[in-house]
Amino acid sequence: MKLMVVDDEPIILNGIIRMIEKANTSFTEIVGASDGIDALHKLATFQPDLILTDIHMPEMDGLALIKEVQAQHYGNRFVIITGYDDFAYARQALRYQVVDYLLKPINKIELVGVLEKVEQTIRIEQRQIREHDLLMLKEHLLYDMPYEDMPLKPEQLHTLLPDPFMTILVFQPNEDTPMMTTERMKQLRNVLSEMQFKAYTFQSRFLRQTVLILNGMHVPSDAELQLACGDLVESENTQNNGLAIGGSGRLMDIDSLRELYMEAVAAMLFNRHFTNCSFNVYRKDAEPIGHELAPVQASNYLIAFEQLEKEMHSLHLHFPDCDHKIRLRELLLSLVGDHNQKVGTMPDVATHSKTTGQLLPFERRPEHSQPHTQAIDKIVSFVEQNYKLDLSLDVVADHVQMHPNYISMLFRKEMDLTFLHYLHTFRLAKAKQFMQDHPDWPINTIAELVGYENPRHFFKVFKKFENTTPGQYRLGSSSI
Repeated sequence: MKLMVVDDEPIILNGIIRMIEKANTSFTEIVGASDGIDALHKLATFQPDLILTDIHMPEMDGLALIKEVQAQHYGNRFVIITGYDDFAYARQALRYQVVDYLLKPINKIELVGVLEKVEQTIRIEQRQIREHDLLMLKEHLLYDMPYEDMPLKPEQLHTLLPDPFMTILVFQPNEDTPMMTTERMKQLRNVLSEMQFKAYTFQSRFLRQTVLILNGMHVPSDAELQLACGDLVESENTQNNGLAIGGSGRLMDIDSLRELYMEAVAAMLFNRHFTNCSFNVYRKDAEPIGHELAPVQASNYLIAFEQLEKEMHSLHLHFPDCDHKIRLRELLLSLVGDHNQKVGTMPDVATHSKTTGQLLPFERRPEHSQPHTQAIDKIVSFVEQNYKLDLSLDVVADHVQMHPNYISMLFRKEMDLTFLHYLHTFRLAKAKQFMQDHPDWPINTIAELVGYENPRHFFKVFKKFENTTPGQYRLGSSSI
């Protein structure tokens, strides 16, 4: 972690830095600054997790520095250093997101205690950020949220997925079977982590899918998948749960994550209806990975397609755009064609293209037959009443009893924007109103009031949509 120490007395400044270095804390990158002006110059290139600053300094005192740092969005976590005579003044500073204060002369035990407390808070925030970033990734993969609408920068996605190869596995049980438990998902992640893969899991109860994202230096081999998933497959099949697993792996490409997921879904559907193998991984321009492909008798071929068609009807809102439906059909035909060529027992795939073509014209479910305007009004009303809560597409879909993909499709068609774009716009409008009506309220408080538990996420979204920081906006609105 990174730390900046600001004090105009060189002896105190160097003494604090030496104490921290000897204490073996998580703050391993430490930069010192001789006053507020010096600190601002260095903050242009050094972004600390915590700023430890004296209050009384020439040119720019500690509180002025904190205000400017917040306005420039250089940091939002501060500890102040003060003398006994400044105690009342220091208490005032707590209004400016100061997490703690230290009294001179600095006591090493107290200093380390404060740093450890801040470190714990930072780790909690980092976990929250990672969970939020994974939620954005989930909505991009499962619900086709456009990548450009995600408040994720490429470097943030690279933090989640730093290695060159990406693999997605999709697990789906039969309709009357419980989904994978949290403990099972944890076991999978642990096994794959031991194989040097970064592993993330999330679920969609609407699609009845557990999605496992792997990031590593290669696409997992047959043996690695068997080791990670073998016990799970054996256990589920023993219970006649009919678990189907499909996957896809390739070189990492941010723009093709959705395609990778669709390939995994296609492999899962193909695996369920056309093979007896435990899992099947689709590779572009490569042979599928998996156990031996079991031949499907010609007499059972049409039956398998009929079963597949029924399942595709249950997923008709999974890919609301026609292009996605066509792409999924192409992927399935490709897999069936490879399978046919390998085992040599199926009729020619072209003979059945008409059958698979029937997968495209999905009918809308009865619960989605209500007028579009009425459905939008219902969703908007729920958001306006609950924007302070931790809302996601899944949460809203569950409340209004609509499929997440249907909601996404409605917002694009009727409002020409994504649901997430609408949610952020509404929340930021509320935040700006709070800043105008209550200029003394801390930014963190306002962020929480409008539904952003993590202040850094609020700053990031505000900057993206308003092209300025919350602090700069507040200064501008107060001068009008």
